[in-house]
Amino acid sequence: MYIRCLLHTQEVTGSSPVSPTTDLAAKCPQFSCELLEKFIASRPGGCSENTFDFYRYALTHFIGYPLSVEGVFSYLKSLTCGNDKARYYQALKTLFLWLYCNGYTQDKIIDRVPTPKVTRKILPAVSSEQLEILLKYCHCERDRALISFLWYSGTRLSEAASVKARDFNWDEETVIMLGKGKKYSKALAGNGLVRAWFENHDSFEISRAGIATMLKRLSKETGIKANPHSFRRGFCVHNVKSGLSIRIVQALSGWESIVMVERYSKSLSFDDAVELYHKTSGSLRF
Repeated sequence: MYIRCLLHTQEVTGSSPVSPTTDLAAKCPQFSCELLEKFIASRPGGCSENTFDFYRYALTHFIGYPLSVEGVFSYLKSLTCGNDKARYYQALKTLFLWLYCNGYTQDKIIDRVPTPKVTRKILPAVSSEQLEILLKYCHCERDRALISFLWYSGTRLSEAASVKARDFNWDEETVIMLGKGKKYSKALAGNGLVRAWFENHDSFEISRAGIATMLKRLSKETGIKANPHSFRRGFCVHNVKSGLSIRIVQALSGWESIVMVERYSKSLSFDDAVELYHKTSGSLRF
């Protein structure tokens, strides 16, 4: 889901510009509804609906700002979403590269605007102990199988919602899914609860919105932060704690970049690291 950000501006209602009028705005071309539509139409077909929605939401609020360094600074300053400013900056970066390549600007303006600084937080990851608690609070076998699939395979919500029984290879204990960017990839199939469910069902029989609602209920009833990505992070942390390298974990769960795996694995404590060290290397004797 894309992130909504509060802005110190009025909503875009038509042709009225969002940004204050300045001498600079009068001299520079401004971002317009027409340019926004051309940019959206230029996006590759592999982009997800959420990506299109985010571009439209973030860049609609940029309408009326001058296509200049000062215009970008002014827009970013109007945002009040803290760390998520970086996502809006990335949307602007993609836009300005397109504007430059298509002759709407004379240089790569965005290169002169530094990326907003972010405070890195340790994000919640469902542990194996928390998974057991969540399983006890599930209302039906489908929900138990579903959260087991999320945790043991490290898949995304959209992948879990669309997976079919025919996609599983239980001899290999793998599943083929249509994932991010409309690319097919393999993942781990999950545990016995997952297999038992798909022996009698073709899918999880629940929509993405339904999964999100079910997880919100579990979070409320258990006090455990159980959103789809906390299971994905749990998969990462559990397997790193078990001794797998972050490169292997990256491959198992389909991250294109190792950066997110490294970020998620930061939730490992020093005690976790010592336990893993002794497991893999043995205790040193002096």
